[in-house]
Amino acid sequence: MRTLQNVSPTSEQLAILADVRPGFRLIRGAAGSGKTTAALLRLRQLCASRLNRRTRLGSEEPVRVLVLTFNRTLRGYVSQLAKDKVATSDKLHLTVETFGHWALNIVGQRRLIDLRDNPRIRTLLRNVGVADTNLDYFIDEIEYILGRFPPSERVQYTSALRSGRGRAPAVPREMRIRLLTDVLEPYEAGKSREGYADWNDIALDTAATPGEGYDVVVVDESQDLSANQIRAVLSHLREDHVTTFIIDAMQRIYPQSFQWQELGIEMRSQMVFALTRNHRNTKEIARFASSLVRDLPAEEDGVLPDVEACERTGPRPQVVAGTYRAQLRYMLDRIQPFLDADETVAILQPKGGGWLNYTRQMLQQRNIVYCELTRNPDWPTGSELVALSTIHSAKGLEFDHVLLPGLNQEVTPHGDEDGDGTLDSLRRLVAMGIGRARRTVMVGYKPGEQSTLIGLIDPATYDSLEV
Repeated sequence: MRTLQNVSPTSEQLAILADVRPGFRLIRGAAGSGKTTAALLRLRQLCASRLNRRTRLGSEEPVRVLVLTFNRTLRGYVSQLAKDKVATSDKLHLTVETFGHWALNIVGQRRLIDLRDNPRIRTLLRNVGVADTNLDYFIDEIEYILGRFPPSERVQYTSALRSGRGRAPAVPREMRIRLLTDVLEPYEAGKSREGYADWNDIALDTAATPGEGYDVVVVDESQDLSANQIRAVLSHLREDHVTTFIIDAMQRIYPQSFQWQELGIEMRSQMVFALTRNHRNTKEIARFASSLVRDLPAEEDGVLPDVEACERTGPRPQVVAGTYRAQLRYMLDRIQPFLDADETVAILQPKGGGWLNYTRQMLQQRNIVYCELTRNPDWPTGSELVALSTIHSAKGLEFDHVLLPGLNQEVTPHGDEDGDGTLDSLRRLVAMGIGRARRTVMVGYKPGEQSTLIGLIDPATYDSLEV
């Protein structure tokens, strides 16, 4: 599967590359604006600058470089790109990891517990009156509390502005207090008693462990790291570090939200670079994706997709109605010309596991060679042009064509209230998946079982057909 080809920096990116001064920098931009490309070009520039500085000072210490990515799939992709641009040696040590793997390498292996799979947390939430239909939302709320506040400051949650969480279900002050005292306290006590740790414990322990001393740090998809995870990164910086955060809050798909001031970072205007041009999507794809998120509440570091910022036009996306078999057959019938033209195709699903089985069977029956990206720690380096992935694992990647069959309510469940936080997250997730495409998009659903998201896409932005 191909990675990004060699590219020359744009005029917007040149300003980012020219700034090699110590301190924090923030790269903001909507999907397709070249944030990751700019960061990797900047990485190469910073490494060269630090190596020259090392020689000038006569230092024997290697330049230590850390690149953190959102998930294992993106880690494999970025690692391949970074190694193409930065040569490691005894003079420069480059680490490309997910936050979780990097942190566990520092604190050591633990008996990990996944909050979402923990039956105790569900029982505790039911005990404070949370309905089963809202359990997933309130588990996200617990993750939000754990990730945003250090343990000694969790009381601040009772009055904190909850940005990025949607307007519903409502969490009034009385419920916030109960979440702290009747859910979090017994959850933490039980976890400690049984000798388990969750991912927030790993972040806190990483922050408390003696620093690794990185000279250059790039943190991709920062909007989906928690405040405590960012604090862990900050504790491992050298005094004269150069740290670059890449962020777009409109693509946030996890319940993380914080203000830079909370972390002791004053992000002044001269430290922030905004990328406005959309180099990936056609106007038609951007218009289709942006209709899903256009009316969501604005966030501090969010950038709405700008159709006028797209540089290319192309065919309108297609929305295909029919059984899953018919949808997939229609889509696969149309990708052979793409494959003949050596163009990449991603088949994305909201959920993984068994939800991908039928797609695998169809690809195998047609002798279409494909690779699987979900949770793959290494980027596939074969000649495959078709990738099978969850939408989550496609985050940060790009393909010529994106197929999203089976967008039914069963795989996109959410609450029924206006402003439901889970629905808001799903809208961002699917818009992000659509935004992976350079040339064409096809979305499918079964009539009568379609996801709410189908009805939220502006019909004027796509061609519809039945199969």
